[in-house]
Amino acid sequence: MAGDNDPQTKSFHNVVSNEKLENVYIEEVVVNRITEEDLMKLSRESMTMYSRTGLRILAIMFVQGCNQAGYGVDWAVIGGINAFDAWHSYFGFGTSGFTYGTITALMRIGTVCSAPFLAFADIIGLRGINFLGNFIVLFAALLQGFATNLPMFMAGRFFLGPGSALMSGPQYMAEIAPVHLRGRLVGIFGACFQVGSIVMSAGLIGLSTMKSDWGWRIPLVLQGVFPLIVCVTIYLVSPESPRYLVQRGKREEAKKVIAKYQTASGSVDEPIVGIVLGQIEESLETTRTAFRQSWDFRVFFTRVVRYRLLVLILYSCFQSIDQLGISLGLTAVYFVFTSVGAYLVDKFRRRILIFSGTSTLVIMWMLMFQIFSTLLIATMHNLCPVEILSLPLRAKGMGLYFIFPETSKLSLEEIYAVFETPGIKPVRMSLKIQEAKERARMNWEEQQN
Repeated sequence: MAGDNDPQTKSFHNVVSNEKLENVYIEEVVVNRITEEDLMKLSRESMTMYSRTGLRILAIMFVQGCNQAGYGVDWAVIGGINAFDAWHSYFGFGTSGFTYGTITALMRIGTVCSAPFLAFADIIGLRGINFLGNFIVLFAALLQGFATNLPMFMAGRFFLGPGSALMSGPQYMAEIAPVHLRGRLVGIFGACFQVGSIVMSAGLIGLSTMKSDWGWRIPLVLQGVFPLIVCVTIYLVSPESPRYLVQRGKREEAKKVIAKYQTASGSVDEPIVGIVLGQIEESLETTRTAFRQSWDFRVFFTRVVRYRLLVLILYSCFQSIDQLGISLGLTAVYFVFTSVGAYLVDKFRRRILIFSGTSTLVIMWMLMFQIFSTLLIATMHNLCPVEILSLPLRAKGMGLYFIFPETSKLSLEEIYAVFETPGIKPVRMSLKIQEAKERARMNWEEQQN
């Protein structure tokens, strides 16, 4: 944190100390954590993307982007090869919807079955779990691409699930990224899913003219390209997470990683190094005795963790459904445009209205859905769960991860405080903290002027 004599720090402390939430004052532990504006500013001053450190971050982003792009390929390929008659005839299930539905669902089934194994991230680290996940996907891709019978193909499809589940890319990016770039980088990471989908969709169009079995085998084998890149480069480019290193007692190594990837100079004497390391150690110390075992899932039955889990479940429901009906607004729109449509009936031919209306509806729905889904929801899909879950829960929680305090401009340790402080409501507390920080920042700037 900024020094105690820093007027901005005093201003933050004074404002937040006076904040009263639900008749409970913010605990002193929270007051000491809410100078994230200072930390963001210090992070910006400590490194820039136009430096060697920036290049290192871009290299990590490339590797983790391949991680997510591979996931996009996995989802795109099965829908694409469904249009290949050679694929249906080879395995002899024709146009059976049940068989195709089962093949499609096997990846989801594998993901659910493997979710508890994400706890291994607490043991082998995020690099290790990423490598393992990509290796499994590579194996699954080859198994599908060279399948000689339907059970072999289904086995490959099933193994895609565990492999994809173990690719803990968003969690890794949230922990390794500099404070001021964390949200942006995790958001870009999520967009890489679409890169993989686009690449595979384009490839499927080109391969659709092939009449041989290789027309559907090649895209299945190509599922392994991005995972292969990750497996080859992850240990060369990506460091281990500082939080994992501190958790394992490797404090000096964690310090060097923070210095190398969050400062332009690479010096462990930079102020931000000590601050980030201190936050990690403080967070670990608070929870060290609470959740000791990687496989102890009893933590999900405590009050604090139940709230976190509720938020994640709700978010995932929104992510899966991607639509909310607002009756009054829809009814009003329906009334207005039905009236306009009644006027158009006599101006244009019936067939023109039907065909143009239907085609426009389909096109606009697809475009608008994609625009707002990717613009406002997709980036949060990777960012919110890793921010909301505290360090001891992160690997386990990402396994279940399938809630909603405001986490913008809060450090991971501050988010922990929002959930763990007894007697307050996390949503209201997170918003009040941000309001207090913003007022303090403005007051401090006025004093400086």
